[in-house]
Amino acid sequence: MAMTKYAPITVYTYNRYDHFTKTIEALRNNYLAENSILYVVSDAAANEKDENLVKKIRDYSKKISGFKSVELIFRKENLGPLQSIYGAEREIIDSHGRIISMEDDNITSRNFLNFMNQGLERFEYEQSVYSICGYCPAVKRSTKELGDIWLYPWNISWGYATWKQKYDLLNPLINNYEQLKTEGILRRVNRMGGLYITDSLKRDYMKTAYFPDAILCCNMTKLDMVSVIPSISKVFNIGNDGSGNSKGANTNKYDVLLDEGAKTIFDFNITKQSLSAEMTKEVARFYNGRLVTRLARKIGIYDRLLSLKQNYG
Repeated sequence: MAMTKYAPITVYTYNRYDHFTKTIEALRNNYLAENSILYVVSDAAANEKDENLVKKIRDYSKKISGFKSVELIFRKENLGPLQSIYGAEREIIDSHGRIISMEDDNITSRNFLNFMNQGLERFEYEQSVYSICGYCPAVKRSTKELGDIWLYPWNISWGYATWKQKYDLLNPLINNYEQLKTEGILRRVNRMGGLYITDSLKRDYMKTAYFPDAILCCNMTKLDMVSVIPSISKVFNIGNDGSGNSKGANTNKYDVLLDEGAKTIFDFNITKQSLSAEMTKEVARFYNGRLVTRLARKIGIYDRLLSLKQNYG
């Protein structure tokens, strides 16, 4: 597929130096790194404890090479993840018309940028496609029969790409929980298997947690939009170690076999296999968790269950 332009890559970071440097090194090893603009968005330290780590990240960032150019956005004061990430994302997508958004714990295969840019070219004018995602969950079901891609009803944010015209449809992300409930959108998401999404949306609405992804995913359902997922994951997330903003439990649940990176041309034709309802259910079950987790989500005590796990293992 002939490329007309390459999307800028944006990596958002705060204080995780080791995660960040591994993410950058993997990106630099991509076949298309030298064709791509890299943005580093570094939030300022929120406290004295983090000042040295933030400085260390910024010193490293000033020396990054191997990309078409490196643009540094260093916040002068701590904005927090919401303002720092989405403010930069809006600015960059307005400027370039498309974006590859990444967290600082996303290790990529060498062909990650090939996959993302080819997907952006192929689906730019497909109104039903919101994003191209780099991560494919490690479900039991074989993905070989799916070809290079399959379609999922919701965005997976660990390394994803989108276009300005579609981004504008769903952003800014405003939690309209009650309205979505009245309109039957939440019921529809649940029927599709997205209990983990509606539970997260409610917790975000109640201000007990922060889940912008849940807002995005529910609005995708409202607009009948989908995401393109690779059948072999191009992203391995190394942040499920209790670090970062989510401070989640240390788990290997999300570990995957990363694409070996030999393939650089992908088939983005949509087939019956791409629209696999079985695969959607399998992935939704993966995210929804075990029976006790699903029950906790349904009755609204998942926050307490998480707290117990973190406090008592």
